[in-house]
Amino acid sequence: MEGKQYKKYAVNKRIVYFVGFLFIAIPIAVGVLVWHFMPKCDENKNVIGDSGGNQGDKISTSTGSALTTVVSTPITTLSLTEPWKNLRLSRDVLPIHYNITLYPDFYDNQSSFYGNETIEIMVHRTTSYILIHYLYLNMTRTVLRDSNNNEIKIKPLRSYEENQFWIIETESPLQAGQTVFLDLQFDGSLTRAIVGFYKSSYVNSITNLTRHMVSSKFEPVSARRAFPCFDEPNIKANFTVHLVHRNNYIALSNMPDETTLPWSEDNSLMKTDFKVSVKMSTYLVCFIVCDFDHLENTTKHGVKVRTYSTPDRVNQTKFALDIAVHTMELYEDLFGVPYPLPKQDMIGIPNFVSGAMEHWGLITYREVNMLYDPNEASSANLQRVAVVIAHEISHQWFGNIVTMDWWDDLWLNEGFASFMEYIGVDSFRPSWDMMEQFSTEDALPVMTTDSKVSSHPIIVNVQNPNQINEVFDNISYSKGASVIRMLESVMGRERFFEGVGKYLKGFEWSNAKTDDLWAKLGNVEPSLTVKDMMDTWTRQMGFPYINITVTSIGSKTTVKAVQKRFLADINTNYDENESDYRYRWHVFLDYVTSDGHSGNVWMNRVDEKIFDVPTNLTNGWIKFNVNQTGFYRVLYPDNIWKSIANQLEMNPSIMRDVEKSGLINDAFNLARGGYLSYDLALGLTRFLHKEMGHLPWESAYSVMSYITHMFELGGDYSNMRIYILRKVKPVMDAIGWKDDGNHLQKLMRSNIIELACRLGDQHCLRNATEKFRNWIENGASIPPNLRSLVYNYGIQGSDSEDDWNFMWDKYTRETVPQEQIKLLYGLSRTRSVWLLRRYLEYAKDESKVKAQDFFNVITYISRNPIGRSLAWDWVRSNWEYLVQRFTVFSRSLGRLIPSIIIYFNTEFHLKEVESFFKLYPDAGAGERAREQALESIRGNIAWISNYQDTISKWLCQELKNCV
Repeated sequence: MEGKQYKKYAVNKRIVYFVGFLFIAIPIAVGVLVWHFMPKCDENKNVIGDSGGNQGDKISTSTGSALTTVVSTPITTLSLTEPWKNLRLSRDVLPIHYNITLYPDFYDNQSSFYGNETIEIMVHRTTSYILIHYLYLNMTRTVLRDSNNNEIKIKPLRSYEENQFWIIETESPLQAGQTVFLDLQFDGSLTRAIVGFYKSSYVNSITNLTRHMVSSKFEPVSARRAFPCFDEPNIKANFTVHLVHRNNYIALSNMPDETTLPWSEDNSLMKTDFKVSVKMSTYLVCFIVCDFDHLENTTKHGVKVRTYSTPDRVNQTKFALDIAVHTMELYEDLFGVPYPLPKQDMIGIPNFVSGAMEHWGLITYREVNMLYDPNEASSANLQRVAVVIAHEISHQWFGNIVTMDWWDDLWLNEGFASFMEYIGVDSFRPSWDMMEQFSTEDALPVMTTDSKVSSHPIIVNVQNPNQINEVFDNISYSKGASVIRMLESVMGRERFFEGVGKYLKGFEWSNAKTDDLWAKLGNVEPSLTVKDMMDTWTRQMGFPYINITVTSIGSKTTVKAVQKRFLADINTNYDENESDYRYRWHVFLDYVTSDGHSGNVWMNRVDEKIFDVPTNLTNGWIKFNVNQTGFYRVLYPDNIWKSIANQLEMNPSIMRDVEKSGLINDAFNLARGGYLSYDLALGLTRFLHKEMGHLPWESAYSVMSYITHMFELGGDYSNMRIYILRKVKPVMDAIGWKDDGNHLQKLMRSNIIELACRLGDQHCLRNATEKFRNWIENGASIPPNLRSLVYNYGIQGSDSEDDWNFMWDKYTRETVPQEQIKLLYGLSRTRSVWLLRRYLEYAKDESKVKAQDFFNVITYISRNPIGRSLAWDWVRSNWEYLVQRFTVFSRSLGRLIPSIIIYFNTEFHLKEVESFFKLYPDAGAGERAREQALESIRGNIAWISNYQDTISKWLCQELKNCV
């Protein structure tokens, strides 16, 4: 729908610009135009105004000219003579340097920006065309010059909106080897969306004044919203940036500033000039004008690191500054490649569409992912800030120094950074066991997505902007990180990072493809055919399960391992020939036994492997996938499952937490898919009332949550509830409600209390209610790690509008981002339908709920059993409003409905969803998310049919209450 909106915009403006032209022409005639350098307008001659000199420093605030009212002539045939019909830019011409001046006028309720740029362009092949990306820009001046500053004649200008091109066609061909200069003048809106170049607002809690700022977010293809450019990742250039602003504001960009002086065009304004940038992609450019404060430190390598935020929150950036300095030093040492810029700024933006963005030298964050107040934020909040910062810092090497060649290799950026965030935080806080948390935080959750036939390979063909936006998903991030972690485990850390360093040095300042990484890693480990191994993990979707059978005779056991593709439903039909690898993988199969033996074998795309283990497993067990570093599941014989379950029940400490976590997750997902009896999977939970480790409970929490969601609207929910509470209560009694213990114990306590309160434990609910009432009535403080629980279950047990209003008022005045999110979530848990309806309407109002939080609020409401149908109905009835506001180009909008309907499990709901998708077939960036949602609903329906009775029977036998 974004393309349609853009077309409408262009046509309607013809009339507006014609009228605007009359109003502009008259002041020109009488000589009173303030912006005296605005180009003249001639519909037939499209080279306008002063063509000499460097135009990078001059800006027009004109409202348009006839140039931008030209509507593209429809062309129905594709021809080599029509390069604008190709989605990708040719390499006939390439930019060398951009000189950009921008004046964002966001003061006094204004919301426009004005810009000039000069692009130095090298002609590599003789051509008559220069195509440049632009979107939602009003192009007011286009001049082409040669290296002698002579104007090059061009034909009437036009646009090709489908591919977002501004087309410059010369009357005579440009010659190979020639350097030309393209002068452009343009303006646009700062309020169209929170991507591109846009305006944000915040209230300074100290002065109580509303303040404004502008910032940018370009990845993947939104730089063209801020300035005309060659907007592809493998077209790099140098940038010289100039930002015009008022005197009491500061300007930030990728490079350090050189000077800030009164602007020659208007002495009431200042112009900050920045140093020429290193060579970089357009999506990494960043422009910010704000009134923020900062903290500062310097790395041991001499790089200045600054953390910016609104003046009232600057002290909340101290933790971010500490981990940024630590990880920058760590990565330089690990990679053996110096950080190339003289400074690294980080800034929390009041309204930011993503979690963070790795602009080179100026990383931008959603405030909740950068700011941290130890008195207000939880341990989970602290860990989130740490991993996001470690992730973004690693991008300065993986993504910025070396950039993926095209978006099909996005995972080279995001998968590697998602892996490095664990390396960085583990080094910063070793007691958090981050490398073990990897499995529960990234690897195991993404397996749920990747077990669907609607998944996609890590490396996926993407072309149009919708597909590019769509690929920013957990396959690129979490599965990408998982296979990198698997390779690092096989190679060993020292050899792995030796290869990474060679890759970064070999492709420094340029672009690379996945095969380039495999080649460098293979060079340091010739015995491992890295490309052959990793292609099976990156170029086909899915992953295997390893079916194990054992035969113990004497002092040894013969193991037969068979690999097959794991799917969410064992009965799913698929064609293995659709994959070049026929859904076979190179699997590094390592193991540990109950008596301490360990070993490994390779399954190199073979169906089966037979090998001996030097121990008798008749009364013991064997655990494959040591430390859960492999991206596969393991199906053991029934006797092994029973042996593990029995021994864990006697002594939960017989194996490490990460191994228990993996077993629980494997067992329940194998059972959910029909590979394993639910009796055996459920038997693996009998030990949990003795379990005091975070990771096993994290896995148990996940798999039990699915079953309880399925049983909520049917099934034996009562017995499921009783059984889980029998396991939870002894642990909850042991750890209590006091917010103490180490980091992992605090994370675990939140899971345990959440399970107990959600399943209706009266002691848990009374505790939450008492703390909630004491907070409201007496202003009593709630420990940070318990706040979400108290807010959620306190308001759930209250029918009072006054209580809800109290929380809402707290939210509107709160200055700690993490606390704001806790309050937003808590507000969604009321059982009063009419308050939820009010909340949905509040979410539409950006003065009440920031645009960045809109989708979270809708999803939160849908997680409330009372709000699920309400949210679903509201989104359907407001769909046209949502598309108009966000466009189908938004991946957040594309994922909204799937997030709401994830637990639907009836044919009635399936038909509702199918009918809605049929009514609104343009899915945009949400096309794959829709496919995955439908597959999930069908899977839920099948699960109810296949396993509800089995689980109910097991529960009543376990509880001894069968009727």
